Amino acid sequence: MTSQDLAGQVAAVTGAAQGIGLAIARCLHGRGATVWLLDVDRPAVEAAAASLGTRARSAAVDITREDSLEAACAAIMERDGRVDILINNAGVYPPGTLREITVEAWDRVFAINCKGVFLASRVFMEPMIAAGYGRMVSIVTVDAYIPKPNMPHYAASKAAVLSLVKTFAQELGPHGILVNGVSPGPVATERAKSEGWLAKHIPNIPIGRAGEPEDIAEVVAFLASPANRIITGETVVASGGMTMV
Repeated sequence: MTSQDLAGQVAAVTGAAQGIGLAIARCLHGRGATVWLLDVDRPAVEAAAASLGTRARSAAVDITREDSLEAACAAIMERDGRVDILINNAGVYPPGTLREITVEAWDRVFAINCKGVFLASRVFMEPMIAAGYGRMVSIVTVDAYIPKPNMPHYAASKAAVLSLVKTFAQELGPHGILVNGVSPGPVATERAKSEGWLAKHIPNIPIGRAGEPEDIAEVVAFLASPANRIITGETVVASGGMTMV
């Protein structure tokens, strides 16, 4: 079996209604997996799933609530009987300096970006442990490695995910579950293009362009596949060479 063959596998992707999450869901679906798109925006995630095809399903999920994730996992198990892949993609990145960020904004960013990874991993590890197989991939960011004065809460929350990747990999490895991360650099999502900040980063990217959501999806798809037999506890930097760490 290769990374091109996910037939018979079931994947759950958080934050899958748009952007990188939707690109990942589309990539996994294209390789044969049944994909559950999870997102807090019910109309958007239902439309996204409908655009992929008959092996795509959706559920409205608040990843900051364990009961919401448990309900989604139960629905997946009831309908498809297994969960082989979890992609922790959901995240928010509101701007704000140290002086500007409110306590509420700080708590919200950590609740979604970090606590959400913790809760989703804990919920979805159970069917994987029972099966003796699983793949988890969390979306991090190059901002986890560098100073980010205009989004310190975002960068710090993602740096925490780097640590979770390593710790969860060590704990879950004996159960046949590989846990990894992917750190994108600037990615040309619809939101990024509409906000107009991509151009300023291009001179710092050796390959001369921002990534596309599909570029990140390809990296994720390999780490999430049976072709990945040994990589765990690692976070792959996919930045076009912008941040060489």
